[in-house]
Amino acid sequence: MASDVLLFKGKGQNEEVLDRATAKLIGRLEKSLLSFQIVKQKGINSQITSELNSSIDRYSPRVVLCIGYSANVFLSKSFTLNIPFVAVLPDIPGDYSTVYKSALRNLEGIAAVADLVMVLDEPSRSILEYLVAGMSGRVRLIKQVQALEDLVEESRNLTGVNQKILISSHDFRFIADTVHMFQRLPGVEVRLQEWPLASATPPENIQSDITWADTILCEWAGRNAVWYSHHLSSDKRLFIRLHGFESKSEWINNLNMDSVEKVLTVSAFYKNQLLARHGWESSQIEVIGNSINHGSFYRKKTSSAEFHLGMLGFTPLLKRPQVAVEILRLLVKKDTRFTLHLRGENPWNHTWLWQQNIAEVDAYRDLYSLVSNDDILRSHVVFESPGANVEGWFSKIGWILSLSERETFHLAAAEGMASGAVPVFLPREGIEEIFTDRWLFDSPQEIANYIYSTVTNRTWIVESHRASQYAYRFDFAQVSTRWRQEVLGD
Repeated sequence: MASDVLLFKGKGQNEEVLDRATAKLIGRLEKSLLSFQIVKQKGINSQITSELNSSIDRYSPRVVLCIGYSANVFLSKSFTLNIPFVAVLPDIPGDYSTVYKSALRNLEGIAAVADLVMVLDEPSRSILEYLVAGMSGRVRLIKQVQALEDLVEESRNLTGVNQKILISSHDFRFIADTVHMFQRLPGVEVRLQEWPLASATPPENIQSDITWADTILCEWAGRNAVWYSHHLSSDKRLFIRLHGFESKSEWINNLNMDSVEKVLTVSAFYKNQLLARHGWESSQIEVIGNSINHGSFYRKKTSSAEFHLGMLGFTPLLKRPQVAVEILRLLVKKDTRFTLHLRGENPWNHTWLWQQNIAEVDAYRDLYSLVSNDDILRSHVVFESPGANVEGWFSKIGWILSLSERETFHLAAAEGMASGAVPVFLPREGIEEIFTDRWLFDSPQEIANYIYSTVTNRTWIVESHRASQYAYRFDFAQVSTRWRQEVLGD
């Protein structure tokens, strides 16, 4: 008898906690449209893989959940599953301030094989995301069964194909979910290739990569895309994902479009721009937007979040952090509870910026000087280092600032919206098509007025909900089918 979900309950020292987690899962699944079966571990941990495989053969589930820390540790060390796997960890070794050091490596092993990890509460989720490599963005609360429904739906759409896909890029951030999906597909092999954006020189192993691959996907239309368009044989398929700025690059007109099966871009605005600027065939350009995991960002906000503005990434200067500080200054004059959080790499950590762009360096020095020498700003602007736990950081952010002079698909804005942070935008090309004009303003003064009136009129919670609902269109579940259709012909 086939089922959507198999709950495999392991053994543990704290059976009460495992029972409680299992009961919560059952309660949530009973309210969903998913069918499920429950199996309890019978033998010792060293036999857990064979026990689980026997249960999979019997019930043919689309998704497997293994409940319990010990069971997941042993399973991860002999992992052989080829279907989506969720590790449920209600009994993490340690407490809310740490995780036992001996457990960190085990938890990293679980993160390496699990599609998702589920926990009982927010403190447990925060601890895992901060301390365990590979956990960030992949931890859900047990009550978030929508994540299981998405995995089941994705599993239903999986078809057997035989393809070897080489993904070439200098930056895989915006395609990470797609890479993970391809890696799970039956019959699909994936290889990642590092290639600096502006480098025209191919990696040393380029010939072995080309011989191995059936399909090459260039994430960003860098010089690697140009090279491949001139060096691939006709039996290889070439896809290029263009994010926006590449359309104005010095190398883009050197693309041999006769060798390109499709150019994938992030919005219809950029497709129209490419058609007008380069005269490419419309049939060669398809739109697949950037994506987020909505469920990983949607979590309870802190009580003062509506007074906290966030900018995720404030280099280079075209992101206009100085405008963010101006908006804060206007707000603090009216209410001293407002705070601006600037999270990201400091400009001096970017060699290309700090050593080559004197005007931009001077502008950043002026910005830091302004904040440090102003008594009000100094106590209301917080510079924060980048880190893995962006999802947890957003729990204190009530407003996400997107002020760039130019930006393609601003992923930080979409992530913030999913979390319930209300976005505010200054005008730039393409912004209305992706994010609508609801939160679009003409000046910093207008933005400050809107933020202040929303908070004082107590309508922030309404706008927060509206922003989060809008961000569902960016969820990976909404775009995964398009990737399979275009690249796999599924």
